[in-house]
Amino acid sequence: MRKLLYVILLLLFRLLMFPGAVCAEILSLPDSLITDDNVYKYTFSDFDKAQQVMEQLRKRKSLSMFRMDVVEGDLYFNVGQYYKALKFYKRALDSDSVRNNDKNYMEQVHRMISCYDCLHNENKKSLYVYLLLKRAEQCGDKAMQSVALFNMGKMLYYQGNKEKGYEYLEQAIEMMSKTDYRHKYDNLRYDYNTLLIFQKSDRRNEEALRTLAALEKVVTEETGSETPMEGLSAKEKKAMYAHYAVVLFRLGQAEEAERYYRKFLAESEEYDRDDYLIMPYLFDRKMYDQVIRMNAAREKMYIMRGDTVNYYMTTIKRSLGWAYRDKGDYRTAARYFEQLAVLRDSIKNREQKSAALELAAVYETNEKDLFIQQQAADMQKRNLLLVFTLCIVFLLGVLLWRTIRHNRIIRRKNKAMVGTIEDLLIHKEELYRKKEENLILKEQLEREQNLRMSAGGGSLSTDKDGKAETTVVPEPQAGDGNDIHDRILFDKLEHEIISRQLYLQLDFSREELIKTIYIPKNKFAPLFKQYAGMSFSKYINNLRLEYAAKMLKNHPDYTVDTIAQECGMSTQSLYRLFSGKYGVTPTDFQVGVQHINNKNITEDK
Repeated sequence: MRKLLYVILLLLFRLLMFPGAVCAEILSLPDSLITDDNVYKYTFSDFDKAQQVMEQLRKRKSLSMFRMDVVEGDLYFNVGQYYKALKFYKRALDSDSVRNNDKNYMEQVHRMISCYDCLHNENKKSLYVYLLLKRAEQCGDKAMQSVALFNMGKMLYYQGNKEKGYEYLEQAIEMMSKTDYRHKYDNLRYDYNTLLIFQKSDRRNEEALRTLAALEKVVTEETGSETPMEGLSAKEKKAMYAHYAVVLFRLGQAEEAERYYRKFLAESEEYDRDDYLIMPYLFDRKMYDQVIRMNAAREKMYIMRGDTVNYYMTTIKRSLGWAYRDKGDYRTAARYFEQLAVLRDSIKNREQKSAALELAAVYETNEKDLFIQQQAADMQKRNLLLVFTLCIVFLLGVLLWRTIRHNRIIRRKNKAMVGTIEDLLIHKEELYRKKEENLILKEQLEREQNLRMSAGGGSLSTDKDGKAETTVVPEPQAGDGNDIHDRILFDKLEHEIISRQLYLQLDFSREELIKTIYIPKNKFAPLFKQYAGMSFSKYINNLRLEYAAKMLKNHPDYTVDTIAQECGMSTQSLYRLFSGKYGVTPTDFQVGVQHINNKNITEDK
């Protein structure tokens, strides 16, 4: 019991402290309803719910901004709040998602045309019709060209230029019929119905009959990729029968017209809103009592609903006035015409008042939107500045860390390379020393062999036949003697180059060496390829680099430029070749050697 009391008290406290939040929780909609499709679904059946769904879509940002503006604009347009719709349509039209996309742009301009059409703003409507036609022609979009041309035809018709208007209307219909637009047949149904009303009004009965045939074909057979209709709906059938009855009777086909009139009466009375379509037929046949009966019933229905100030009532009052006038009851006719005049004034006043209230609401909404947008913009600027500052600090930190890490890696690498290079130099010195010893031994052996051969060559032994006995020296196998001889030549070359430090001469050339050692030119390059594993120039550069490494190690006070001159090469070449061979620059090597020497001195102390 205490727990229940505690929960109740907690709920009451929340209700008192946060009534808005509690109400929002109670009235919240399920997630499944928060879709743009449901905005359209509940527009007429439950407008308040449609507004709630739209509000939740904006709070959750479930759609892109331009799409939410389009949906909310459609919501208000469909219920006749054209000024509110216009605000959202304009905002959607100004978005980059619409401006930079031809399809979105043309569809939005189409909405603007419809909105200004309902607001009876012909100047603005003409402007957007021109914009739609221009963009459609640029894109080669025949469907949108058709929409623009049809609206131009309507404007010309209402301005009194009916022939030109008909020309544009028919051109637009023909153009639309040749497209593969996804709403092709919806547009054709609207176009044919509009054209049919104009033709009936102007008593172009033959043309109206052809239009009816085309309309019936479109709505019953050729639906293309659109959802097929099972014949005509009851409402469309009733309207179609009324059109046929009027047109056929005026063409003198009274029996056929009567048949369609009977079909019209056989349809459900649920769709009596379109009964005005049969009125021309009844007036042509002077069936005034039927006109009075049908319109009086509808008048009574609107009075019972309390909805008497609308355009449907103007049609009813006008039809009743005409019927009583033609019957000769001028008093009753005058009463209905008087009511019609008052009704028109009431509608005009209501529209003006509604427009004023709507404009005031739009202005107030715009003021709130501007304030909210300003707050959002300020917050966005602060957030962007904060994020930018944090990013700069982070990047600087990363850059500093990478620099320190890179320097440490370079120092460790240079230290390792210094040790490796020193070991390599020691190994090379030892190798050169061994080669010198081997060369000296070879020269001694050659001298001893020459002495022995000279001593043995002076006495010849004879056989018992008295013939001289000759010593037969076996010929070396193919290639063995040449290889030994080539190796000896290369060793002499290497000794000559290293002992005399010929590689340090800037103008040193192979021709001088060939003359000194007496080597055929065609053998010179192959000797280095075979025994040094590289070309002569690369061999010389390697010797220079080894000498440079020794200089850098033994003379830390020498500059790299000085050492490069001592080695017989340019500073740029020394940097390039030294880095390529040892993986460290001459300067870094020199610094590394000094660092090791200083460390050793410190440790010795």
